[in-house]
Amino acid sequence: MKNIISFFLAMALGGVLYASESRDTTVNVYGVGAKTDKNQNSSSGIGLMFDSEDVKVKLEGTSDFFKIGGVYKVNPFMDNWYFKFGANYLNLKVFSPVNTSTRVNQYSAAFATGYMLRDDFYAEIGGSYTKLNGEVFGDYEIKDEKTSIGYIELAKRWESSFGTIDTTANAGQVFYEYKDNESSYGLGIDYYPVDNAKFSYTYQYEKDNTINSYAAQYSFVFVEYVDNISRDTYQVNAGVKVAFDNLFDVSTWKAPTNIKSHLSELHRFESITFDTNMQLQSTAGVQKTQAAIDRDNTPDPVNHAPEWTQSTYDTGLTIVDDNDDPKTIMDLTSVSSDADGDNLTYTIVSISTPNVNDDIPWANSLSIQNGVLQAQNLVINDPNFDGTVSVVVKVSDGTNSSNTTVNFDFLNYQ
Repeated sequence: MKNIISFFLAMALGGVLYASESRDTTVNVYGVGAKTDKNQNSSSGIGLMFDSEDVKVKLEGTSDFFKIGGVYKVNPFMDNWYFKFGANYLNLKVFSPVNTSTRVNQYSAAFATGYMLRDDFYAEIGGSYTKLNGEVFGDYEIKDEKTSIGYIELAKRWESSFGTIDTTANAGQVFYEYKDNESSYGLGIDYYPVDNAKFSYTYQYEKDNTINSYAAQYSFVFVEYVDNISRDTYQVNAGVKVAFDNLFDVSTWKAPTNIKSHLSELHRFESITFDTNMQLQSTAGVQKTQAAIDRDNTPDPVNHAPEWTQSTYDTGLTIVDDNDDPKTIMDLTSVSSDADGDNLTYTIVSISTPNVNDDIPWANSLSIQNGVLQAQNLVINDPNFDGTVSVVVKVSDGTNSSNTTVNFDFLNYQ
């Protein structure tokens, strides 16, 4: 990261020395508001840009991303020709459909060459290459992906008594890794009613990445709005631009008086570097990992209900009410089982005695301890009752259950 930032800062400092004097060189400081995922809230932050004809460096950061990009333009051979070099780095937080998130890194490089057909008419051809480093997070992933762009653009300036109008048109091709390649085209217009005021609009079409951009500037204040109508995301910037004669001498700072861009600065290369390649280039998007898909498509194992060896047990046991220690009626664990090996629990469902209609204090008399049905201090409020007691017992594995009946005889203590 430090090496990347150092590279772009070196470009900016070089621009202090070599920027053309055909228009004001500015430092732009602005607030950023951005929505990078249509299902998430927007984030806010700050941006900084060094902007000259030959060197441009932009840094932006919010809680959702860090972006840095730069353009260097040079014409080493003849005045009619120029070459542009661009580079980008993006660190972006991406979200899954269940709102988990991770950060991914994306790197881009771009190159273009242009030719002055006339003083007011330029042609440019160029392209870019983007590499996204994917990440796996939980059940979701964003894949490694490469994207390339190639284009040709024409730029024309129109001078009139009511101001200057710059128009551009471009057409090209976008080459994807995970979907079919597609054509791309765009239009742009910049209007300068006076030298220190500007209104602009650009439209760039791709099937899944169509963008409208709007901007306005007067003297040192400006506002920009970029709307990705395909992805339902946006970014808005608003701040100040300060021109200078010497960047390191504050006394030379002033409001810009000439903000007309050179025709070689319009528009496609700059929009690729400072917008397209500063957005996530992922046609596959965030999707489930194959392991998660395989798991979801695997049927849940069938849970078998626990079983009793018999539906009714006649113990042949007689319990005498003599108020002594607990008496074992039946070890339930020895007559029940579960095919899945689940842990089993036992509960008393109901107790019945024929021909006894008054209250029977079973709660303190019959219980199940460690899978053993037992009796203690068993009292039936009928001194004449001697007969069979039927206990319905349920065994459960936590999901399914089954019942059995345990019978034993009761003899009142005389």
